[in-house]
Amino acid sequence: MKAAVALIISGVLLLVAGIFWVWRDPHPTDHPGYLPQRAPRALRLPALSPQTPPATEGHPSRSEHRTTAYGHSVGTTDAGNHSQTFTPLEQGIFWARALERALPQGFSDEYTLHWQEFARTASVVSMERGCGRSTNRLVTLSDGSRACVRYGINPEQIQGEVLSFYLSRLLGLRTVPPCVLSKVGSSQWAPVQAELGGTGWTSGSLVTITPWLYNLSSVLPPLALRAEDGKLLPLREELRSGHASLVELAQWGDLILFDYLTANFDRLVSNLFSLQWDSRVMLRGTNNLHRTPDGTLVLLDNEAGLVHGYRLRDTWDKYNGQLLSTVCLFRRGVFRRLRELYIGRRAAEELHALYTAREPLAADLGMLTEQEAQILQERVGVIYRHIQTCQGKYS
Repeated sequence: MKAAVALIISGVLLLVAGIFWVWRDPHPTDHPGYLPQRAPRALRLPALSPQTPPATEGHPSRSEHRTTAYGHSVGTTDAGNHSQTFTPLEQGIFWARALERALPQGFSDEYTLHWQEFARTASVVSMERGCGRSTNRLVTLSDGSRACVRYGINPEQIQGEVLSFYLSRLLGLRTVPPCVLSKVGSSQWAPVQAELGGTGWTSGSLVTITPWLYNLSSVLPPLALRAEDGKLLPLREELRSGHASLVELAQWGDLILFDYLTANFDRLVSNLFSLQWDSRVMLRGTNNLHRTPDGTLVLLDNEAGLVHGYRLRDTWDKYNGQLLSTVCLFRRGVFRRLRELYIGRRAAEELHALYTAREPLAADLGMLTEQEAQILQERVGVIYRHIQTCQGKYS
């Protein structure tokens, strides 16, 4: 009898507790000033092609500010203090302004100029193997920060690295790390003079210095660009299920345009090429591409761009063209710059002007040849006409 009474009492207590639990608000409101606001949920990708996608919803978030070991801001996102509804596209082919504001800032102008000024005058106090090829070195600078030094097999690789950086700035892209030139054996290298003999570097050669970035992760190609049966197809159903974010896809669009302009074959193009013997290559990290903690896609090691890429474009353009054909979503700022370069027909001249104004050793390394300058202008035209085709289809 006592056991039965105890069982009844326990049941009543459980019932009361259950009623209280159900009555309690399962999602308490985060009041500003009392509780931290939740991080934003990723924007979801409705489709690769701009065909009236459904609206996506942004969620409140306090501003986030993350830095690398150099203290530079690699991204600030402020979605506001209330729920907003975003329409991902405007005029059929342009990312919405609200979405563009949500993109990571990348390497800001302020940080880039400050780092370049320091890197040109800082002493190299130690060096070790690292940063890719066996001829490259991971160095420590006089303030304790680290940097990658790349020694090209030939000067065109160094040209590709530094000119690709300046072309990215010309286009308003902020995802290529800052880059400066340095002359092997100059006073900057005095503390490690004895170690230079073991590098195989030729005294007086030009090398590039870029910041060493921490906490990077590998990046899979987005679902929209993954190969299926050896062909590049937009996997729309998977995209609708929310496996890729709009913010990341917008950065991928910039990357593809940039790699087409520079004829860079050492990033996603090399993955496509490898499909003929490795069917799972697109399920692994992309060459020379990494993600920072705030979501910035960083385009590393651009030695294959421009000079080297243009020389080998007959081999690789099939893949760069294939990638370009998948993109019909653009940022307005990038489109405006491309349009200006197309109409003015001064892409190489503007690139050289920026390069010589900002790089003291530019004249020592040299510029694009007349033929390479023409190729750059032609590729600007190909992209501009491609955007017009997209406008005709979707605007």
